[in-house]
Amino acid sequence: MKPVLFAAVMLSAGVMLDLGAAPQAVAQMAVIDSANLAQNIRTAAQEVLAVEQLKVQLAQLEQTYQMFTNPTDILGMAAGMENQSIENPMPAANAMAGLVDGSTSPAGAAAGYYDQSHVYSPTDGSISSTQLNANGNSIANIEGIAATNLAAIQQRMQELPSLESDLNAASSITQVDAINGRIAAESQFVQAQQAQAQNLQVLAGEQAQSQQQQEKEQFVEDMTNASSDYSQAAAADNAGQ
Repeated sequence: MKPVLFAAVMLSAGVMLDLGAAPQAVAQMAVIDSANLAQNIRTAAQEVLAVEQLKVQLAQLEQTYQMFTNPTDILGMAAGMENQSIENPMPAANAMAGLVDGSTSPAGAAAGYYDQSHVYSPTDGSISSTQLNANGNSIANIEGIAATNLAAIQQRMQELPSLESDLNAASSITQVDAINGRIAAESQFVQAQQAQAQNLQVLAGEQAQSQQQQEKEQFVEDMTNASSDYSQAAAADNAGQ
């Protein structure tokens, strides 16, 4: 019998005893104190009900405790984002110099851009030819880095709805806090990528100016060499006369 039902039966019995429903005492049998027995029954029934109420309160407290203490695996959310190529798609800082100045040959996404725009590579080994080839590598490398960074941002955006679904399905305060924390972490990654993209833009602008400076220096050098050759030829002609 359920405790609540048992308590109700006990209370009913107590009421019946109060109303004199109990049989009269028979001669030579123990006399029952109906009033006292009814009071004891009522007290027992009330205690049963109190225990049941305490059990309900305890269950509620346990549920609340679990809501605050159950650990949540934030790395298990939007597992597609747990990828180094998404979290930090930029090349290592110590590799940027060779990529931007063109001394490093294009690879990966950069190779595709190089093939699309490349027409001819001089092979005479001259300074101007070397600079021309390096400039082509530099442009393709910068395009490849920018494209890779953009692709990482797009992949992260594709995974964000998964976090939104997790947040919508959260059943505890702990889960809500964990998911919000993960979303905040992803926002930090995006901000870092934006800062990297801005730095890349600065490097690209400086590289363009560097190329212009190289062309000017090469022009001046060629003019200087031509003037020197002319002076030497003129001197040789004068000496021959």
